[in-house]
Amino acid sequence: MSLRKSFFVLTSFLFFINCEYFSNKPSLAIARMQDKYLFYEDIQDNMPINLSKEDSTIYVNNQITNWAKNHILNDKALINLDIEEQKNLLNLVESYKSDLFSHYYQEKMVKASMDTIILDNQIENYYITNKSNFKLNQDLVKARYIKISGDNYNIKDVRNRFKRFNKNDVVFLDSISLQFSSFSLNDSIWINKDLFFSKFPDIKTYIKNKIIKKSLFYQLEDSLQLYLIKINKSVFRNDVAPLDYIKPTLKQILLNKKKLKFVSDFEKDLIEDALQKKELEFYENN
Repeated sequence: MSLRKSFFVLTSFLFFINCEYFSNKPSLAIARMQDKYLFYEDIQDNMPINLSKEDSTIYVNNQITNWAKNHILNDKALINLDIEEQKNLLNLVESYKSDLFSHYYQEKMVKASMDTIILDNQIENYYITNKSNFKLNQDLVKARYIKISGDNYNIKDVRNRFKRFNKNDVVFLDSISLQFSSFSLNDSIWINKDLFFSKFPDIKTYIKNKIIKKSLFYQLEDSLQLYLIKINKSVFRNDVAPLDYIKPTLKQILLNKKKLKFVSDFEKDLIEDALQKKELEFYENN
């Protein structure tokens, strides 16, 4: 075989091998960046469920683009950032990694070992001690109302029972509640005053204030509806917030305090244990 012919055969063979290398991608690979591959299984776990075919295609394409962008930027950073910059960034990564592991372990120990029970008397004591810190920034009411058609045949009975409001009245009103356009009979919870009155046609401010301050029964009518309103209790802006209104908040505050103490004691115990085992030593600085 001539030298020229041998060279042609060798060149053709290398070209064939090169094409095979790039065409024989790993099974199920959906993208390649130099020697790195992205597989469908890498993104499928995070794919939102019940996507249409079109939305699935868009999602996959976005994931591929983000994957490629991140790899390209990372490669460019390794080329263009100097050694000192890379060192500083790696230190930050290690610091974040350490903090992340430590925080996750602390949270795991809190869930496994911390007593999360907050007693009512603890909440009450904390409330009494810190009352001045719990001033309201809004007016609150405990109130009930019924909105009923003006031509309802039960109006007189409904009005009397709504005003008296004993146990039997509550049962009766609840049993015929389908006749009401709207209602709320739970007058044991606090609600923002403006939110409560927003359920009715416009009531003049001085009338609202009179109803609230004197806990009055009030009746309002328009062309279609009769509105029955009763204020049970009220507290005002800059008053101390009622305990039953802020009890969930106080419980969370006490729980957070308990958690901080638990973590602090837990960290001290870890250090003490390491010192006793001679795993940790502190040296005096001369």
